[in-house]
Amino acid sequence: MRFLHLADLHLGKVLHKQNLLDDQKFILNEILQIADERQIDAVLIAGDVYQRNAPSAEAMTLFSNFITEFTVRHLPCYMISGNHDSAERIAYLAPLAQRSNVYISGADTAKIYQYTCSDAYGEIILHMMPFTTPMQMRAAAPDQADEIQTYNDAIRILMQNHTVDTRKRNILIAHQFLTGAQVCDSEELAIGGLDQVSASLFDDYDYVALGHLHGPQQVERPEIRYAGSPLMYSFSEVHQHKSVTIVDLLEKGHVHIETVPLKPLRNMQILSGSFEDLMQMPRCEDYVQLTVTDPVPPVNAARALRTVFPNCLQTLFAQSADDPEIFRTSQSVPQSSDFLTLLQEFYAAQHDGTALSDAQNQIVRKVLDVLDQKEGAL
Repeated sequence: MRFLHLADLHLGKVLHKQNLLDDQKFILNEILQIADERQIDAVLIAGDVYQRNAPSAEAMTLFSNFITEFTVRHLPCYMISGNHDSAERIAYLAPLAQRSNVYISGADTAKIYQYTCSDAYGEIILHMMPFTTPMQMRAAAPDQADEIQTYNDAIRILMQNHTVDTRKRNILIAHQFLTGAQVCDSEELAIGGLDQVSASLFDDYDYVALGHLHGPQQVERPEIRYAGSPLMYSFSEVHQHKSVTIVDLLEKGHVHIETVPLKPLRNMQILSGSFEDLMQMPRCEDYVQLTVTDPVPPVNAARALRTVFPNCLQTLFAQSADDPEIFRTSQSVPQSSDFLTLLQEFYAAQHDGTALSDAQNQIVRKVLDVLDQKEGAL
């Protein structure tokens, strides 16, 4: 059986204030063409369908149209939620979707969902594990809560409570950070590596379809694989070669894996040079990060450079050895030193401009009030 392995679509992503929906629509259409050309039998989507847990209507419509195209082709789809998704929203209308052969992991994130399909070689068991945290596993397994401190502990306990028939062919769809995998700046990872999971926990599976990390790669063995994101979602990804993964699951013990390169609507580049040299370059429609190396750049340099680089997302100015005050970027620096304001600005920066809700602001104010009272009592 031939599977198309996708992950980390991040639909609705905004990069440096640039909405990427057009780029995402383009790449999803390209993926559909690959599915047709390579005669795919089923689709695996390993989480982070959306950029936000409350996606925009445009992002939801884009994904709905994408999935509908697979159902029109009578291709089963198996999908889990990632850390950027709301498991409840992803699982909404899952029983209805299943009638169209779209199988979605449920709202219970401390559970492995299981479905079966078959081909000429017999039965295939698909195990679907949505993004799982230690806190969720402690709530699901209170008698083992003391054993669950890290993500590795959580996944180990989850696996211990799940049966795998190793006589049959088994596929696991998961969204976790495996130890030894290569990371980039656009991924949300825990400090100190607490979210790392050992690949050895997945030894019983013939193929592990992973999401979470944006670089296509295998971990320890070819059959444990990150599909990677279909587009570059930060300038730290400019050297990654985006692709989709095609998996031929043959008889037990025989798996063939192939990657098909993706060609985006716009590429992404990091360029640097003097203002004059950059202005002499051919017009470029790619998303670019520019570094101007002049000790004293011209006034309004960023605006002028946009005549050559209309999709410039970030302009940086290199530090002068003679005048440290020259170092700056085209982005403003927060001037406020008020903790609540700084927290609000930080939250908005991490959530594509979304502000803290009234309820969240009230919680923060209550915490600050308690801390002020404790400080006053000392």
